[in-house]
Amino acid sequence: MRIIAIHRYFWPDSPPYASFLRRIAGRWAEDGHQVEVLAGRPSYESARSRAGAAELVDGFRIRRIPVLRDLSGGWRQLINLVAFPVFVSVRILLARSPDVVMCSTVPQVTLGWAVSVATRVRRGAFVYHCMDLHPEIGRISGEFRNPLLYRVLAQLDLATMRRAERIVVLSEDMRRAVLSRDPRLEGRVIVLNNWALPDFGEPEASPLPPPAEGVLRVVFTGNLGRFQGLEQVVSALAFLPPHVRIEVVFMGEGRAKSDVEQATRLLEAPGIDVLFLPAGSASAAKALMRTAHLGLVTLVPGVVRYAYPSKTATYISQGLPLLVLCEQDSALAQSVTRLGLGWSVAAGDQRGLVRALEEACQRLAEDGLASEREAVTRWSRGSFNESRVLQRWSEMLFDSVRGTVEA
Repeated sequence: MRIIAIHRYFWPDSPPYASFLRRIAGRWAEDGHQVEVLAGRPSYESARSRAGAAELVDGFRIRRIPVLRDLSGGWRQLINLVAFPVFVSVRILLARSPDVVMCSTVPQVTLGWAVSVATRVRRGAFVYHCMDLHPEIGRISGEFRNPLLYRVLAQLDLATMRRAERIVVLSEDMRRAVLSRDPRLEGRVIVLNNWALPDFGEPEASPLPPPAEGVLRVVFTGNLGRFQGLEQVVSALAFLPPHVRIEVVFMGEGRAKSDVEQATRLLEAPGIDVLFLPAGSASAAKALMRTAHLGLVTLVPGVVRYAYPSKTATYISQGLPLLVLCEQDSALAQSVTRLGLGWSVAAGDQRGLVRALEEACQRLAEDGLASEREAVTRWSRGSFNESRVLQRWSEMLFDSVRGTVEA
């Protein structure tokens, strides 16, 4: 089959989906399909120097479309929000007719709408891979706070989903959110989570040595964004009793980093250290996780309904128990509690967070969190196994085409 896969970012760019898509496209190419990935030029200079306008990787072709560098947002991001979907849609309309076209949710709403229309014109099967759901996420962040704009974007994305043969989401919470838009979409929605963040480089050492004996190391890797409420986590550390020794490590960059640093400067707690590391490779991040005792996953209220933190699978793959802060009726929180994967606390529950950290320190002293690590390893083998997930992607591909033919 002829397949076109589209995302604003692609390897060697830094967003997680840039690497996930390389694995998915590579698997389809291994299956014997003709695969083309359409993406923008990388955001960071180090990645831009390694990415050509057109190249072959893992048996599939990449075509990179010129876009404005929009790391700081603003008017450049608005232009890319429209220009990138237009360019890729023209490519779909002018290229040889595809059997399947898949896109993710960046740029938000506009990419899915434009690509789904172009795919319908070419009579192909459209697969909508929703790493998160917009405009709901945008309303939480404040980007789409205008009621009229929100309603327009909601109708556009609903129309996109109705044109899709398959809608791939990452969790049962996201599936329920899709069905709340339109219950008739039920037969099209597939829950298919990611796996550990792929690593295409050489193995690297941890940027930090193991913590001192008796010190509980908690790590957070990835984007320090507006949806995590990380500064509140740091502020809660001040309420830990003096005998508790904890080291919290933030590895990454993001718009909320300055707020987290400010909360750290205000922190006065003996025995508590907060460290900041720059963003690094997936290999370095994994090596850091292997020195730690807990992986921090935290989301502000509402987000877990419309997104699933990709770092969860990477923590799990490294045998790292979880400290999760989100709604307790979510699929993620219930998995942690039911399977004994670590600790789960409601977002904003300061007392609950302090209690969880005290318990984790006690468990560390008793047996090094042995039972939690064993539970995490079992969950990783069943839910985040890369080969199993990629096999499902292969099966879903044929299933989506069959749906088009039957229609």
